[in-house]
Amino acid sequence: MGRFGNWSEERGWKFNNEFANRWEFEIDSDAETLDGLKLRVVVLLEEPFVLRAENSIGYEGFCIDLLIEMSQILKFTFSIIEVSDGTYGIEDESGRWSGLIGVLQRHEADLSVSAVTITYSRAEVIDFTLPFMHLGISVLLAKSAEDEQKSGLFTFLEPLSFSVWISLVGSYLLVSCTMWLLAKFSPYEWYDVQQIDSRDRSIDEHKNQFNILNSLWFAVGSLMQQGSDVIPRAAATRIVAVVWWMYTLIMISSYTAQLAAFLTVERMTTPIESTADLVSQQKIKYGTLSNGSTMNFFRESKIPIYERMWSVMQSTTPTVFVNSSREGIARAKAGNYAYLMESSMLEYYMERDCQLQRIGGLLDSKGYGIALPKGSPLRDILSRTVLRLQERTILEALKNKWWKDKSG
Repeated sequence: MGRFGNWSEERGWKFNNEFANRWEFEIDSDAETLDGLKLRVVVLLEEPFVLRAENSIGYEGFCIDLLIEMSQILKFTFSIIEVSDGTYGIEDESGRWSGLIGVLQRHEADLSVSAVTITYSRAEVIDFTLPFMHLGISVLLAKSAEDEQKSGLFTFLEPLSFSVWISLVGSYLLVSCTMWLLAKFSPYEWYDVQQIDSRDRSIDEHKNQFNILNSLWFAVGSLMQQGSDVIPRAAATRIVAVVWWMYTLIMISSYTAQLAAFLTVERMTTPIESTADLVSQQKIKYGTLSNGSTMNFFRESKIPIYERMWSVMQSTTPTVFVNSSREGIARAKAGNYAYLMESSMLEYYMERDCQLQRIGGLLDSKGYGIALPKGSPLRDILSRTVLRLQERTILEALKNKWWKDKSG
């Protein structure tokens, strides 16, 4: 390894000519600003970190606001380069990287302020500042229609079909009207009632207890197994009553049996509440972003459950790996697919779509950092600036701005 420079109490680090020419600038270790340097910043489009916009910069997002805050503190200017292939990059057999990591590895940019996860394999070829955001891998799953209906007001109607409920209501009205008509034309349902008029004279009045209201009350009382104080007397009305009682007995028995089976099946349906639940079933497939840090986590993990998940993902056809987070979320919303993604992006999409939910806790712990070419003299001063922004709660304010304030 060659000598990068010399240290002195007066100037701090003084890089040698070869190293200084490589970076085209010199930075003292205790420098507070970058004295008007113009830096090349490579970005990758990823909502809400970097988005195209019609403004003077051409971009907006959490990372763009972070870059602006840092440029104001350190007094530097910048130009933005968008990575051409739209990927973070993968390593080939020769050790060269593609995508955003490759741009930094080839020194085609001075830094990257994007959602770049700090990983060991990346840190071997590029440098990172202290993380500006902490996160982990989470499981995203769309809420099913059954989940939305479980606590509905009319859940008690589900044991019987709509046509059965309609036939029940129709039968109730038909029996009530039949009882009323038969009682009206049957002499056995009429009786005399003596009443006293205003002159204290006794008057006989002919009445029928099965008027339309009493007929409806008799039918509903029988249906609810409560009985009624109205009793049929004629043979015709008694026959109708017996038929109605048999019908209601069958309907109530069927409803009770169906309700018990419905509730039992609902209890036996085990909801997915953790990664272990996800692995133990086969109906719901799961996958990650292709060639991303999440995919690499499962590929290199030595934890048995994650090794099993990686084996399942590799063997599943059609492929469970997606080319973008939007594609993964769309597959999850289509059903029977869980998308394994970084928690920061999951929180962002959950704020905007109530159909999405997070399952379980974080699978790991990591962070996003500002990426730089290996050995960059910018690393220390940018790390100190990240700490300053964190202590001033500016990073938290920026996250609230892009995650919550813009969710409407």
